[in-house]
Amino acid sequence: MEGYAKLMVVAMVLVALALGSGPIAANGQKVCGISREGFEACRPSVNAADPNPPPPSGVCCKALDDADFKCLCFFKNSKWMTDYGIDFNRAKDLPVKCNSGKSVTC
Repeated sequence: MEGYAKLMVVAMVLVALALGSGPIAANGQKVCGISREGFEACRPSVNAADPNPPPPSGVCCKALDDADFKCLCFFKNSKWMTDYGIDFNRAKDLPVKCNSGKSVTC
């Protein structure tokens, strides 16, 4: 359940970023180990509306270094992900695409 709660927080941050606000991860705070700037850097790579999203940038991959990706599983079936244009599978695959040696299994 703890992982589910963390994932919910990540999804809320991604939603806040999609809406142009970010009170959840403001003032240098991190959510699931990722700062607001990290989420912004990764956002183009998880955009559900883009049929060919770019690979994650170096800044995005660096932001994932301390991320707790098990929390992502909390949003696996969340309508929020699609409502705000976040492709769950793309978000889940970021660690692999960044060659971080981590993977997300839900």
